[in-house]
Amino acid sequence: MKFHFGYPPLMKRMYADGGTELAGMLHEVKRMGLTTSLDMAMPDPASEAGRADWIAILEQVLPRVDVFMPSMEEILYMLDRPFYERLVSAKGDIAEHLDGEDLRALADRMIGMGAAIVAVKLGEHGLYLRTAGECRLRSMGSCAPENVGAWAGRELLATCYQVEVAGTTGAGDCTIAGFLAGLLKGLSPESVMRAAVAVGACNVERQDAVSGIPSWEAVQRRIEAGWPKRANRLRLDGWRLDPDAELWVGPNDGKITVTV
Repeated sequence: MKFHFGYPPLMKRMYADGGTELAGMLHEVKRMGLTTSLDMAMPDPASEAGRADWIAILEQVLPRVDVFMPSMEEILYMLDRPFYERLVSAKGDIAEHLDGEDLRALADRMIGMGAAIVAVKLGEHGLYLRTAGECRLRSMGSCAPENVGAWAGRELLATCYQVEVAGTTGAGDCTIAGFLAGLLKGLSPESVMRAAVAVGACNVERQDAVSGIPSWEAVQRRIEAGWPKRANRLRLDGWRLDPDAELWVGPNDGKITVTV
């Protein structure tokens, strides 16, 4: 079994007092042997959530989070607000101002805080994955990966599938749903990443949040039929494209650079 929680920046009791109540709730869930996952929301800079000490909150919460799936904008705001504000002032797409080393540094910081699996949503650029070592992955509870070795120390990036975009409402949530569904099915990280961006792509083909999502089997058939991917537009020096997996593989793939 697993427990998924979302949007703590929208709930005052979840970020008040350094995230004590959020951490306590997740602690109780972990005591029951469940796997935990956490989604975020962008804090309003003018609100109490925007002024909260998110570094301190995440330091308390992430040891109890097995799968952490923030967006790039959310995690930059929380972990490095001056850098975030510089990128915003530079105009344009924040992700296109970053490179592979920026992604790795952010993800390793989150893993260093205690998360087992970090998947950062990059909007139209896809999804970035970084994972902890085998010891932390084994502590994930009932939904830990079946093949822990295949998941340890991974660094992957999945670009989005090509679609006609009708709307983006719920795209991030659907990407998370695809990721978690693949994890629950015991799939490899490569298959989980493809499933995540595929479900997200199906979502944006409709204006609303859920009507574009077909069955799991239909999504897999579309992938297997050779659904074309969008070209990568991020700066990924030192990365390589794996044509069989249809994923970008980072220079730190298979390396454990953070000890938790």
